Amino acid sequence: MTNSRPTRADGRETMDRLLGFAERELHEFGAVKFQLSRVLDAAGVSKSSAYHHFGSRDGIIAAVEIKTVTEQVENNNRMIRHFVENAPEDQSATEFLRLLVTTSGNDAGEVSRQRRAATLVAAQDNSALAKFVGETQREGAEQLAETLELAVNRGWVLPTAPILGIAHWILTSVFGRILVDFTHDVETNAVWEEAAFIALSGLMNPQS
Repeated sequence: MTNSRPTRADGRETMDRLLGFAERELHEFGAVKFQLSRVLDAAGVSKSSAYHHFGSRDGIIAAVEIKTVTEQVENNNRMIRHFVENAPEDQSATEFLRLLVTTSGNDAGEVSRQRRAATLVAAQDNSALAKFVGETQREGAEQLAETLELAVNRGWVLPTAPILGIAHWILTSVFGRILVDFTHDVETNAVWEEAAFIALSGLMNPQS
C-alpha cells in the first residue's frame, strides 16, 4: 500500500521553497515587475508544479502575501506568549485580555489585514490557495490556543467556551477589524477595542 504522507510533505516543501524565492522577487521588484520565470529558475520548480499548487502567477503573489501575514500572526503570538510566561504572579488578567485586543491596532496590523483580504479574494477561485489559507488559519489558532492554555494554567482565566474555538474567534475578529480600518477614525477604533475586550472577557472569564 502506498503511503501518501511523503507526497504531501514533498508538496509542502516545494510550496515553501517556491514562496521563499517569490517573496524575494516581490520585495525587490514589486507585483507589477514580478517575473515568474526568475522565481521558477531560482527555486528549481517547474511551471506546471507551481500552477498545480497556486493556480497562477497572481496566486503565487497572493500566497506570498499570506505567508507574510502568517509570520506576523506568529510574531504576535510569540509576544503574547512571552507576556504570559514572564508576567509576575499578581499579574492582572484584564491586562492580558487587553493585550490580545490591542496588538492588532498598529499600522502593521492594518497592512496585515489588507494583505489577507487580497489573498482571500484570490483563494475564491483557487482551491490550492484556499487550502493553504485554511492551513495557516488552523496553525495560527492552534498556536494561540496553546498560549491561552498557559493563561488558564496560571489561574488568570476560566474560559466559558472551548479554548481552540476562542482562538479562532480572536483571529477572525482581528481580521474583521479591516472594516473599522476603512473608517480612518480614532474614536471608532477605540470603541471597537472596548467592545472586543468586553466580548473577549465574557469568553475568557478573567479571575484577577
